[in-house]
Amino acid sequence: MHTLEQLRAFVAVYDKHSFSAAGRYLSKDRTTIRELVKSYEDSLGYELFSITGRKAIATPCAEKLYPHAVLVMRQNSKLDEISQFLFSTPKTYFDVGYDVDFPVEFLEKIELWATRSFPLVTINWLARNREEGLEELKNTELDFAFFPAKGNISLGFPAHFQHLGYVNYGLYVGANSKLASKPDFELEDAQLEIQYLTENSLRAEGVIKAFSYSTRVVSSNDLIIRLLQKQGWALLSNRSAESGVKLGMIKKKETSLLCNDLKVPFSLFYTIELQCDPFIQALRNECDVLAKRYFQ
Repeated sequence: MHTLEQLRAFVAVYDKHSFSAAGRYLSKDRTTIRELVKSYEDSLGYELFSITGRKAIATPCAEKLYPHAVLVMRQNSKLDEISQFLFSTPKTYFDVGYDVDFPVEFLEKIELWATRSFPLVTINWLARNREEGLEELKNTELDFAFFPAKGNISLGFPAHFQHLGYVNYGLYVGANSKLASKPDFELEDAQLEIQYLTENSLRAEGVIKAFSYSTRVVSSNDLIIRLLQKQGWALLSNRSAESGVKLGMIKKKETSLLCNDLKVPFSLFYTIELQCDPFIQALRNECDVLAKRYFQ
């Protein structure tokens, strides 16, 4: 048998490689941490750490045990938050983060649905990149969000996500640029020509990244479209590029490097303490219905 205090001490020593550092992290003295780990070792019947100088080296048994201990701690954290939620009043005010490449038509339908179905609920729509948005979600500064997904089954903090669908990205160049007149866009072009990379794609750490030796990060899709008229190339969501294409500023460039558009997965993320909230439950169902219709 084990206690949560023993698990916390074990995980802290494993992460910090030191009983003293683990003590500082958990606001306990070194002796207390050592006693907790020792009592855990006694109950297990094997050692978890060997001491080399001032460093605590995890044993092979500790290496195998560590991910399971972390999972138990996360589950306990979720249980605590859900327990607290059961005695709280329903929220009527939500801050929502979204990536600017996520389809605005989808968000518009969510807004109209919420206004109609939950007239007392207020939603603030806040543009964020994935990195800063998930950090705000972790710190409960955001309640839920629409961001690119990376395929992980765990976010590293208590939260849930629901896969919605894929956003298509194409390769775009200036409509009258030298790259537009080339018969093909080749690997050499991708590496040597200026690439304009959206800040959101950079922060998402997904399939869209810096490929060129001369990559420039730009926060605004509108600015990228203007810059492409003179030089360079960019991977843009087809929706974001649509206005520039219609105005004759940029064009989608066929390339032997891509047989089809790049597809980036997007998900709905929400904090664990809100999973039982009536609005969040209804939102998940509505997103499921809309996603099946929108991302066919």
